[in-house]
Amino acid sequence: MGIDDAQIWNATWRGAHRHKRPRWRFILRRIARHVPLADKEILELGAGEGNLGYHALCAGAKRVTLVDFSDEALARARDLLLDWPVEKASLIRANLLDFDLGTQFDLVMSSGVVEHFAGAELARAVERHTAHSRRHVAICVPSDTAFNRRRSRDPKTQALFGFWQTIADDALAALIREQGFAIRACERFRRSYGIPLFPIKGTRRLQACAHRLLFDFALAPILPRQWGGLLLVVGERTE
Repeated sequence: MGIDDAQIWNATWRGAHRHKRPRWRFILRRIARHVPLADKEILELGAGEGNLGYHALCAGAKRVTLVDFSDEALARARDLLLDWPVEKASLIRANLLDFDLGTQFDLVMSSGVVEHFAGAELARAVERHTAHSRRHVAICVPSDTAFNRRRSRDPKTQALFGFWQTIADDALAALIREQGFAIRACERFRRSYGIPLFPIKGTRRLQACAHRLLFDFALAPILPRQWGGLLLVVGERTE
């Protein structure tokens, strides 16, 4: 990610509402199905407002370290973590592709991050996760669905988030496996993610709630796995 990307993300975070988003707790709980969090040292990459790290602390993590290259994001994360003792969390400003903390963590995780890279940079982004992990990595991205592919090409999406792409399940799993990790989970979930809302002013939150109730709960037993809008891949070090 370069200077232009940082400017895009600073503007995006500056215009975003300040509140704890339920989807991050949902994602963290999904990770916790496969990786124990209690008393673990956790690194969150591309942390944004720090929601995953915050919920990890709520789940009993020993300490979280948040890395992001956006000053605006880190300022928001600092506010989010005010309720926690200073020794429980640290914030680091760094570019994902070239940072090295010189230490490893029990779990390195990210959500909504590596899909902003392609080719060699995507492989490098995954490698930065695995290089800092002594045991587990957990990477969550938009899955390769028709809804998400359409969204990735939307000029409004690109204006908010810069470049991003969907990533196929086996492609992300292969990148993690190449770093000496066994794949412990490769699953799609959150069927409502990526399905567009109607452009009716003032109803977005209501529509989002209805989407989640319909697709993630009421219809979940009968909808195919391929409809899952988010992809989670969890790796465990074997070397």
